[in-house]
Amino acid sequence: MDPYDYPRHWEADVVLSDGGTVHLRPITPDDADRLLAFHGRLSERTRYFRYFGPYPRMPQRDLERFSTVDHSDRVAFVAMLGHDIVAVGRYDRLHDGESAEVAFVVEDPHQGRGLGSILLEHLAAAARESGLTRFVAEVLAENGQMVRVFRDAGYQIARSFEEGTLHLEFALDPTAQSVAVARSREQAAEARSVRNLLTPRSVALIGASTDHAKIGHAVLTNLLVADFAGPVYPVNPEHRSVRGVRAYASVLDIPDDVDLAVVAIPAAGIEDVLDACLAKGVKALLVVSTVVDRDAERRLVSQARAHGMRVVGPNALGVVNTDPEVRLNATLAPKLPGRGRTGFFCQSGALGIAILATAAERGLGLSTFVSAGNRADVSGNDLLQYWADDPATDVVLLYLESFGNPRKFARLARRLGRHKPIVAVKTGRHAVNPGMAGFAVPVDEASVQSLFEQTGVIRVESLGQLFDTALLLAHQPLPAGPRVAVVGNSNAIGLLAADALLSQGLELAREPVDVGAHAGPEEFAEAVRSTAQCTDVDALVVVFVPPIAMPAAVYAKALREA
Repeated sequence: MDPYDYPRHWEADVVLSDGGTVHLRPITPDDADRLLAFHGRLSERTRYFRYFGPYPRMPQRDLERFSTVDHSDRVAFVAMLGHDIVAVGRYDRLHDGESAEVAFVVEDPHQGRGLGSILLEHLAAAARESGLTRFVAEVLAENGQMVRVFRDAGYQIARSFEEGTLHLEFALDPTAQSVAVARSREQAAEARSVRNLLTPRSVALIGASTDHAKIGHAVLTNLLVADFAGPVYPVNPEHRSVRGVRAYASVLDIPDDVDLAVVAIPAAGIEDVLDACLAKGVKALLVVSTVVDRDAERRLVSQARAHGMRVVGPNALGVVNTDPEVRLNATLAPKLPGRGRTGFFCQSGALGIAILATAAERGLGLSTFVSAGNRADVSGNDLLQYWADDPATDVVLLYLESFGNPRKFARLARRLGRHKPIVAVKTGRHAVNPGMAGFAVPVDEASVQSLFEQTGVIRVESLGQLFDTALLLAHQPLPAGPRVAVVGNSNAIGLLAADALLSQGLELAREPVDVGAHAGPEEFAEAVRSTAQCTDVDALVVVFVPPIAMPAAVYAKALREA
């Protein structure tokens, strides 16, 4: 079989336990030099654990055998970080035709990042496609890390021990536990990658500008005005400082670590900064620049993830974290809402400024906000993973134009929605944003509605309804049951409210209470107070028609104090 011809779906960008990324793909003969260099970087201990003895140099015969496989009986995956191999996993079919011996090795600085578990998952999937049913492995008993990889994978493992070596054997059919392990690993890794984005210890702004009309100036201004908790490093090769902050010619010239790099340079220059960001150890890229060409956008994301970084954007408004320990406003929006317990994901960059301004005007506080622009990498699914375990977020808001992976969205939304309400606006019923077309899966309107209903997502029709619902969820406790009472000063409106409740499957606890059009604030408040205290009432709806003789604010004050 052609050693260069392998199933293309075996390639994948994967997120590691620390939130970084690598590119996983089958090995080809062209990897021989990279494989030799990888072997040379391994410590003696790592080589000993992999090859069960000293193996300082890889002979040419072994190099050819290891780098040339048939992608069926002999399969090998390499994990690429930039241009380097950082891990290798492989299996070789045994004589019985149904089993294969599996082994992998991870470069020392990258051990403990979950690469062994990821390689095992992908090798097992490839083996099942090739008709294999079992894996066997020989592991030195003292190689505790590798033993844990197999032990924690969720398979039913048979083991035996002889002369310091563990013989492991297990069926490849997924078990409930192995699926749960894989999903748990995925959730933790993707949540960590978002945490790296939202809680950076330092930010570099590549393209910081002294020109007030450029986005590089606006983002830097907003970072400084928000009083970001860590250092901000402007990157501009033409100026010694920007807005009074020392500037650096390149991200590599920055003397300290950089967690988040905000990219605000023309699209043509973005690819040039990726190698520098990799060398600097940048964890996440936020691309606010406009990238029009779809192929260039795909190359950007592919290269960034191969360089170990997640990407927000391009065409993103930015990200916000209102945590007083972070104070991050890496956006183009000068006005932010206050601190709150609502997380907001928005696909539209242009609409993001209006959303943030409206949230501030209506008093809706946010915990975090991400505007993903073209959503070429980081998506709403990643944020659902993050918010699932975020103690600072109680309510989740989504403005969606499309779905990248609707099946995964359904699984994550169902899980998150069990303990945190999700409210969504879904546009694009009749047209799709051209900027999202390359990363979106077409989903018809009936399927969208069914998806939301089955996952418990609260769907609203407009941004106004989104904020109304969010304010209710953010400031009102969830009802203990479906029994609802109605109190008002208009019998007609009270009956309309009762009809609406019944049409939504709720129960009317009692007949609507009508205090009459002439009831004063205290009488109205007492009716509300006494009804709310009834043991058969789980929730209360108050309807109010402002009287002519007295300001409505007086009634509002009395009802609030009730």
